[in-house]
Amino acid sequence: MRFPGSKLLHTWDIAVAGLSFEDLLRSCQQVGLTGFAEVKLSHGVGMILYYMGGEVNALYREGGVAHHGKAALDRLRSQVGKGVGAVSIYELPLDMAHLLRGITNRQRLAGPFRSPADLDALLLRVAQKEHTGTLEIQTGQGVAMVLLVGGRVSSVYWETPDGQTFEKGEARRLLDAALSGGESQAFLSEFSREVWKTRHEVHGAETVEIHARDATTADQLVEEETALRNRVLDELFDQVPALIQAVIFDLITGVVLARRGRGTEALRAGLIAEKLPAITLQLRKALAASEGDPLELIELSTGRVATLVAIVHEVQEAIAVVADKSMPTALTEAALSRSCRSYPDRLRPSRRPASA
Repeated sequence: MRFPGSKLLHTWDIAVAGLSFEDLLRSCQQVGLTGFAEVKLSHGVGMILYYMGGEVNALYREGGVAHHGKAALDRLRSQVGKGVGAVSIYELPLDMAHLLRGITNRQRLAGPFRSPADLDALLLRVAQKEHTGTLEIQTGQGVAMVLLVGGRVSSVYWETPDGQTFEKGEARRLLDAALSGGESQAFLSEFSREVWKTRHEVHGAETVEIHARDATTADQLVEEETALRNRVLDELFDQVPALIQAVIFDLITGVVLARRGRGTEALRAGLIAEKLPAITLQLRKALAASEGDPLELIELSTGRVATLVAIVHEVQEAIAVVADKSMPTALTEAALSRSCRSYPDRLRPSRRPASA
């Protein structure tokens, strides 16, 4: 099943990046991912569906054998640890993820679907039944996902074979054009509140088991980490008077976890800061593939500002600062280094260190 409207955030070669299964779960949880992680291994293919940072379902297929839920997570954990394969992380629109969380009973519909008129007739039938769920349409020119709420079309997403995505009116126009060019097949799924609630409850139980979090909830842990990151950035601003902008971001997804700015200069520096996660992830991947030597620090300088990005391998995060050169860059780097050395121990004592 494909998900038109999804956005690829990042792809990792497990062997090159040294990515563990716990790294993957932690990263997706702490950034509040709404989407899915696709895991392609030499012996099978898996998917973990996320809703606002929580694992709500998991699938893993080995040949003709399919695993679901906790069994799929356990199987993925044992296979990812062997270090062969790739992980791709995708973001999904919130409305689609909400329906997918409670989706059930996916069935192929009898065709043919050769024209926009055939689609209109189908949509009329589901409207009369006040159907809530998804309608997936596969054509030779792309794939569409139609979200249905009470029989009404809530949204339409379209994905081309090369990965381009479109929404709403443009997506429907492209779908109609594809239907005019040949036969297609359609799959209709139902949304179940019971399934939605069950997956929520299962997620809660699995998360506690996977991470041994005792009675502390995942939400509380996320709040603790967020508060700690903000304190780290506040301390950096106290230590470096020339600091303009500082961010902490995740090294697996590239998502910014905390940000601080000072004065109007922070607005201009923000343009640089926004690009730092993507630049860091690309350099880190390139160095790992070519040299095998892990990236430690990136320094970018102009006549006026210095930008430093320090990698914290233990927790798979990075701390980046943009500072005015009125203060020696060596002093800024020293303050950043001190923060990085203490950061893993401060982040959360209960967190297991991630692999480099």
